[in-house]
Amino acid sequence: MRQANCKEKNLIIDIHTQSFESNKSVNYIIPQDKKRIKRIRTLMDYSFEVCSLFGEVFISDDNKACALIVYPEKKNTTLKSIILDAKLITQCVGFKNIKGRPMDGTCPCWIYE
Repeated sequence: MRQANCKEKNLIIDIHTQSFESNKSVNYIIPQDKKRIKRIRTLMDYSFEVCSLFGEVFISDDNKACALIVYPEKKNTTLKSIILDAKLITQCVGFKNIKGRPMDGTCPCWIYE
């Protein structure tokens, strides 16, 4: 694995979208309508951006797997994070699907293959 760069963003979003298209948790928070795949892509875009800002993004040498890491201690509120959150709410999950997550200091790590 190596650190990914911004030029690989679309590839990482593609990998995530394919990996999570049938994921029950993802489909639970995303409205099941004709925009479902677009909404999943928006969620994966959000994940990439948040991990790029407040963590790390890795991609395998064969470009078929990736890992996103968020460091909660680095996460803070910035204009960019507010814009990302607003985009996530308006273009992906919708207001009725917003759910809080307890801040327990853990380091979420998502690995997609």
